[in-house]
Amino acid sequence: MSAYPEAVRLVEMLPRDGFQRYDEFVPTDQKVALIDKLSRTGVEEIEISSFTHPEAVPALRDADEVARRIDRLPGVSYRALVPNAVGMERAIAADVDKVNALVTVSERYSARNQGMSVDAILEEIDSIVELAADTGITVEAGIGTSFYCPYEGKISMAATLAVVDRVVAAGVDEVTLATTMGLADPVEIERMFTEVFERHPELDVGLHLHDTNGMSLANTVVAMRCGVARFDASHCGLGGGVVLPEGLEGVGNTPTEDLVQLLDRMEIATGAAFDRVEAVAGRVAAELGLGAPSHVLMGGTVERVLETVAEDTR
Repeated sequence: MSAYPEAVRLVEMLPRDGFQRYDEFVPTDQKVALIDKLSRTGVEEIEISSFTHPEAVPALRDADEVARRIDRLPGVSYRALVPNAVGMERAIAADVDKVNALVTVSERYSARNQGMSVDAILEEIDSIVELAADTGITVEAGIGTSFYCPYEGKISMAATLAVVDRVVAAGVDEVTLATTMGLADPVEIERMFTEVFERHPELDVGLHLHDTNGMSLANTVVAMRCGVARFDASHCGLGGGVVLPEGLEGVGNTPTEDLVQLLDRMEIATGAAFDRVEAVAGRVAAELGLGAPSHVLMGGTVERVLETVAEDTR
């Protein structure tokens, strides 16, 4: 395992992963306002929506309008999820900087989520890469169910690595492994990323974090030691797949505010200003009625705890 990186890149997932899982449709005006707030936190990359068929993900049916109306700041990369070539064409028209080309390792999850086999989805990845040529759009392959699937259980490392090899051969610029179920543990993270980097030492590899088992921050630390320097998270931890079985509403993302606090304490640069991230998290929690869904919002910062202790001992 290597030393910790001096800096990592954070990808904010609230506008896509978060809003697609929220029970109510978040109005377009509210989405745009929140994305503009997120743009000013210092996070370098934001997944603004998904160019999926509106019937498949009705919560994001306003993706084109959101992309048109947001205030795009220099230095911030605005990306969108695309499930197929049709979605890629919409992304090109929307002038995004980057796309998250979705593929899931699990056959059963792929059938439920995209209505296709894994092989068919990989053919769509080929088309997406071809469409991206000469557009300046970066193509990331987001690989869902890289560790566990709600319908197939534990996914073999060999199956995930085969998909990684295939998308690299297709010519994607980046690969991100997703802990879709939030069940991966540090040992599984170390084994997977060690093998990925042995196969593809120059590949830009990220980790998309969910936190069902409470190990996502531990997984972050281990992944960094393996060489990962790009992480997806969502303010307030809001997020989750749209085809998860009932009873799995708690499969949320790692809260961005908790991740930024961790990295700040480790003196690893992110570009994000913790006070701004915390403020946006508070606003999101208040507007969406989420309560205090993260350690930061529950008061779990060094400064806040010591301040409370000092007040109690006066």
